[in-house]
Amino acid sequence: LALAKGLAIFCGVAAVFLVAVYCYLRSYLKRKRKAERKQKKAAKERDGVVEAAAGAGGAADAGAADGAERRQKVAAPPRTRLQPLDRGRETVKREADLKRDTLHVFRRLQASQDPEERSELCRQACAIYDDIERRVDSGMAALTSGRIVFCNALMECGGLDVLRECQDSKD
Repeated sequence: LALAKGLAIFCGVAAVFLVAVYCYLRSYLKRKRKAERKQKKAAKERDGVVEAAAGAGGAADAGAADGAERRQKVAAPPRTRLQPLDRGRETVKREADLKRDTLHVFRRLQASQDPEERSELCRQACAIYDDIERRVDSGMAALTSGRIVFCNALMECGGLDVLRECQDSKD
């Protein structure tokens, strides 16, 4: 019984100690973060003033508001534009061929009234879609790009309406 009381007291004291250590570390981190933010802000202001003064060529300041605005513009990091990925002539040519073939099939489907011809054109469209991987490339990026080309060609000639009509027909 005495051992249990001693253990309970020890655990209680240890818990209070751990809570105190937690509170101390939390306040320490807050102070540290606040100091870091203050240093960064001071460094930005210092760099902004130096860059603004160098950019102004030593001209007199037009006012405090103008100076603060200039510092914000100068201190902002320059945005770099990502260059488009060079996909190569062969890739672009294969995608253009895919688009041409897809447009050809869907335009013929759009103009067709014969149910048998429409069924055949729908089979051709499915074959083109299933054949995209072979036509463009086997990589996932190329395959996705090929599917996008197919869908864009479908949208370009209003193929969704025609496909819906084919789906609704009894043939």
